[in-house]
Amino acid sequence: MTVFYFIFLLFFCYAEPQGFVPPGFSNSLSNFLNIPPTLFTTISPKCSQDFGLFLKSLIASANILETCNTGCQERLEDDKFALKQLDAFGKIPSGITQWTTISDGNYQACDEADGEKYSTNYCYLVLIPRNSTCPNMSNLSQKMTDTSNILYRLAVCIPEACSSIDVATIFNAISPLPFTACQTFCVKKHHDTSVWSWLFLIFMTVMVTVTTFGTVLDYYFVDADDKDIRFRIFCCFSLYSNFKTILSTETVDGRLKSVDFLKFWSVVWVVVGHSPVNFLMGDTAKRLVESRKELLTHFMLDAYYSVDTFFVISGTLLGYGMWKNSNCFQLTRSRTFWIKLLARRYIRLMPPMMVFIGVFVFSARFIRGPTIISLFDNMDKQAEKCADTWWLNLFMIQNFWRPSENCYGISWYVAADFQCFVLAPLIVIPWMKSQKQGMKFSIIIIIISILATFYTFIHHDLPPFNYVLKGMEEYLTYAHQSSFLRIPNFIFGIVLGKVLATYSTPASLAYNNSGKFWMLCFASIFLCFYGKLQAVANIGQPEMMPMISAAHHIFHRTLWTFAIIWVIYACQFDLSRCFTSFIKHRLWQPFGRLTYCIYFIYWWMLYVVLNQSDRSLHFVSQGQMLLFCGVPFLKCRLEDWRNCTFYEQEYTLI
Repeated sequence: MTVFYFIFLLFFCYAEPQGFVPPGFSNSLSNFLNIPPTLFTTISPKCSQDFGLFLKSLIASANILETCNTGCQERLEDDKFALKQLDAFGKIPSGITQWTTISDGNYQACDEADGEKYSTNYCYLVLIPRNSTCPNMSNLSQKMTDTSNILYRLAVCIPEACSSIDVATIFNAISPLPFTACQTFCVKKHHDTSVWSWLFLIFMTVMVTVTTFGTVLDYYFVDADDKDIRFRIFCCFSLYSNFKTILSTETVDGRLKSVDFLKFWSVVWVVVGHSPVNFLMGDTAKRLVESRKELLTHFMLDAYYSVDTFFVISGTLLGYGMWKNSNCFQLTRSRTFWIKLLARRYIRLMPPMMVFIGVFVFSARFIRGPTIISLFDNMDKQAEKCADTWWLNLFMIQNFWRPSENCYGISWYVAADFQCFVLAPLIVIPWMKSQKQGMKFSIIIIIISILATFYTFIHHDLPPFNYVLKGMEEYLTYAHQSSFLRIPNFIFGIVLGKVLATYSTPASLAYNNSGKFWMLCFASIFLCFYGKLQAVANIGQPEMMPMISAAHHIFHRTLWTFAIIWVIYACQFDLSRCFTSFIKHRLWQPFGRLTYCIYFIYWWMLYVVLNQSDRSLHFVSQGQMLLFCGVPFLKCRLEDWRNCTFYEQEYTLI
């Protein structure tokens, strides 16, 4: 308590009349800071020198405050930096009953003390109860809701010369608190500039140059109807032409009318659904955990339904494109056709993904505010993993690894989608031969997928969804990211695409009962959310049994899939114009074209927005979450207009 009393005195260090400091306070402080001499031989020499100066100045300040009557401010001038530095330390936080696990300090005070005697660094110490084992720091965001994992973070302002190990060593040597320091995350961190960083910087410089040259060439010197082959490649990178293409709302015959709407709002849902991952590592997780019992929370956080929507759309577009082609039967029997299809898919997905991963890794060293490091320096850890696991993304197999081991974890969807396309010949070719054979093969694959789902849930003891108190990362690894467990959505999409391409008019049953089908659609969507709400276990209660979890998982995702199938089918045949006219409006076309860009940019943009704050995250309500997501999403839109030339459109044009 002596130290906290001394911190209280910081408020009065500028006051002339003394009497706040009791006699003998400086002696008690000296005794409290009686550091073992061996500590200074354990830490680095520069850290030992600067930290020793900090302690010496603290004791000197205590002596001055205890004895002086007038002119205290002048006498404190030489040691005032130590008071500012101590003032930046975290204090005992309020709200312990709300699972408050972060003791925030004052970043501005630490920054103000920087350079007065030495450089300072604002850090968060990760503390665990004494005699406990330090956890793996790679997947902490998946464990913060597990009440058996007690991790505290204490803000400190220490000399920059002290490394992460030095800070933990100092705390463990002198702190009377019943905690052990495991690791330290600091705002200032030295990064070695590798040759790959320089090569990426050169690559981006070349890309910007080519884009600028192509834009000027396209706008001023090349006519739209007379593009010479020598300039065509440069014009593919033209912002002018790409903007016109992306912003175009011209109606094209034969297009699926509802896809742009579904793609855009699905990616919006993904942005909203992923935001709580950061708040789980905020100062308190109790309010967020308790909000799982609210229906509004499920409307926001059940974003994995949007991923099911994407798989249905991918299958629908593939099936629709296949059966719209008059030579589809001959093409699908050719190996060359499938090789070209997969190669084209790979070329469309891979370059934008790898380029933006490069942007994420390169920028991570510059996005290092107090909020970012309070999240266990999660962005820098992801960037470091990319140095070891980038090849997983290159071969489209990153979804087979845990999210905490992946390079840019949200890229798992790209791999899963590509793997579904690899399996597409097993689905499409039988349907091309005969409807009976196609149905037979599809049913077999779906049954195998369902059995695999039950086996996966039982073998790994998985919960029914991802926002649970225990087993979050296991669910994401073995169920959420698995392409084979999602193949039924892809198959249903292919069959839907075949139906839409084959028939020019809706079935009489659908046409005569469209209103009833819309009511069933909305009822199914509501049931998907309400079913998840009812499955949420209270704090301290066990989750569902694995077999029940698997059945719950299959039922609700199948229900959602059929709801999306009806939306696409009804919009294509204009069943109930009050809904379809809005869903298929041309306004959604530009937004739908940029879905892939938004999906990759938003995760990085969330960190950019978080970096503007100077303290840890604090969850209040879902309304706050919407505002938190809205700002980065609007910025994503602006980034997409500016960066679409780099990430998507030019590869199509080339």
